[in-house]
Amino acid sequence: MLTSYSMNRIRSFIKGISYFLALPFLSGILVGTSYIPFNGWALFFCYLPLWFKVLQLTDDNKKFSQIFLSAWVTQFVLTLIGFNWIYYVSTEFGHLPAPLSLAALLAFGTFMHLYIPLSVTFAAVLFRKLRIQNVFVRFLLLAISMGLIERVWPSIFEWNLGYSLLWMNLPIYQWADTVGFWGLSTWIFVIQSCVAYAVYLFIQKQKREAGFIFAVTLAVFVLFNVTGHFKAKRWQKTDEMARIAVTQGNIGNSEKLQSEQKSQFHNFIIDKYSSRTAEHIAQSPADLLIWPETALPMAMDKTYHYGKDQKKILENVSYWGIPLITGAYSLNKQERDYRGDDVIRNSVFYIAPNRDFAAPPYFKTNLLAFGEYMPFGELFPKLYDLLPFVGVYAKGSGPVIAKIALKDKEIRLGPQICYDSLEPGFSRDLAKNGAQVIFNVTNDAWFGWWAEPYQHGWMTLARAVEVRRPLVRSTNTGISTAILADGEILTQSPINEGWAHTFEVRYKKNPPQTTYTRFGYFDWVIWLALAIGLLFYYRTGPTPAPAPDEGENV
Repeated sequence: MLTSYSMNRIRSFIKGISYFLALPFLSGILVGTSYIPFNGWALFFCYLPLWFKVLQLTDDNKKFSQIFLSAWVTQFVLTLIGFNWIYYVSTEFGHLPAPLSLAALLAFGTFMHLYIPLSVTFAAVLFRKLRIQNVFVRFLLLAISMGLIERVWPSIFEWNLGYSLLWMNLPIYQWADTVGFWGLSTWIFVIQSCVAYAVYLFIQKQKREAGFIFAVTLAVFVLFNVTGHFKAKRWQKTDEMARIAVTQGNIGNSEKLQSEQKSQFHNFIIDKYSSRTAEHIAQSPADLLIWPETALPMAMDKTYHYGKDQKKILENVSYWGIPLITGAYSLNKQERDYRGDDVIRNSVFYIAPNRDFAAPPYFKTNLLAFGEYMPFGELFPKLYDLLPFVGVYAKGSGPVIAKIALKDKEIRLGPQICYDSLEPGFSRDLAKNGAQVIFNVTNDAWFGWWAEPYQHGWMTLARAVEVRRPLVRSTNTGISTAILADGEILTQSPINEGWAHTFEVRYKKNPPQTTYTRFGYFDWVIWLALAIGLLFYYRTGPTPAPAPDEGENV
């Protein structure tokens, strides 16, 4: 039986934990509900509660482990909110029971975004060791630390808040052709540091100074949006156009799995894509057809063109008289993977009306961990026995350009398969290699309908703004769409419905390279130099002002 003394200690412990976690937990909610598919309502202040807590713990000489833990709470909460589709993937794709799927989600939330606690703890160490006392400099260093460390942190799904600017259609996203979306994410952190300082001044009853800082921050933000609007106009001038038809098959996962294992489902899938395509192009002519990732669950290498299913596809393309780009598999029985099996590649094939290849196939380069390969599986093949649903796919050789002959011109295409689009450098290389138009084929059926299709979709569309090349996206279950070089997003497909549409893709015959294409994320040098300069200049100073009361911050 608990004594009153024991009960009081329990209450005191619970109250202490609540006091310690309240602000980090609040930041987690704000960040998680400001990323796609949410409307970004707290995009410019979501980290403020965490940062105020970090400053308080630093000034109170608390252990760095406590600072790390407070920020860990933020990253854990935001991950559960923004990436809860991990649970769906584990059950739908991994066929794990509910408890194990929940464990997978919790493990993902525990480790995936540790750059957040690492970056704020690193900043706190600098504050204390170098005696950085200027409050604005502290907020700015927190912003720069998070902006730089998030870029190098390894992740399965490399998201950042910059993508929300495109999702919200704020013209400032047009500056991605200069600094990329990682650069825009750093801009968001810096804006938040200015807002945080304005709030700090307001709490300290320095209302005039607070108003001035906020007004200047708002003016700079408006300026970048206005200039972003004019940047887009430069890319509206084009001299070529291609009609590209996309077919969304909406093949359910159970059907897809069976089709990959048993040939009786091949006819069903071929007929579904072929009939929908034929019906569409009869009403809406096209110069080029695109089907999504693994739309054809079979090998389409020339070696297998004698097969009845492959022959059916070749005959259809010949009848339509339009080149077809389709996702399929490449199977090479002359090679062996590290398990001794035939080499399989996730591929894109370019099928010409003459029943030959219009260009050599492209093999996916950026494979999906735990889907298309097992991390460390090459060193320890036994790992595949633990998770038998994980595929063994050979990696492609990198970005390549396909020159496809249309009826009246040749078009240079840059292929992406699924997660290729999430590696910004991949699209940069496509642009450098001469791509006029980029296309992405994807199957997001494994991830459900709520968040991931939107997150993956807009992160893919972002590549078009960075390198200023139109991008056409063809998916199995949605979202299929296209974006022009000026950032205009065209018609979007529904999710989990069959669909077809012809996009009029306007592009430049000889498109110039953007600053981002040429130099990548060069801005990290500027931010790092600024941080070093601030640390050197403000490494000593007057006694720091007391941290604002926690209750007021809430």
